[in-house]
Amino acid sequence: MRFTAVLQGEQIDVELNLNVAGIVEAEIGGRKYALEAKMVEPGVYWFNWNNQSVEIRVTPNGHEYVVSLPHRRVAVEMTDAPSVLRRARQHGLEGVAEIRAPMPGKIVKLLVGEGAEVRANQGLLVVEAMKMQNEVKSPKGGTVRKLAVKEGDAVGSGDLLATVE
Repeated sequence: MRFTAVLQGEQIDVELNLNVAGIVEAEIGGRKYALEAKMVEPGVYWFNWNNQSVEIRVTPNGHEYVVSLPHRRVAVEMTDAPSVLRRARQHGLEGVAEIRAPMPGKIVKLLVGEGAEVRANQGLLVVEAMKMQNEVKSPKGGTVRKLAVKEGDAVGSGDLLATVE
């Protein structure tokens, strides 16, 4: 997966690949890294790099993410196409909101059913990608009008997951 992140005003190219042994190979700003990574819980990740164990918490905050490291917090903006599209959709929250897959993966859990009343930022489903599970949240409060997937479905980046009205 390739994307661009904006960190403290600087654009940084990032490429992530997961190999069979569960090692994430990352190229960040031209530097290469290989590290073991595990999702502890949604939004909390554990990394082992050069025999150092690091826990990182990633929290959505508007159109950016706040990455909490052991001794500091950093705001990161993602500028990949799905993130830009997601932000554009969230600016117009009137009517129907289409929730689309942020990356290719597999639906591992549905957290709500069709017809459910949800609030903004409530989890709708969980997508597993690169052996990490990511909770997909509703961009607005309303009613789940359609769930376009079921548990076990494979999805591509940008595929329709659900609609909330």
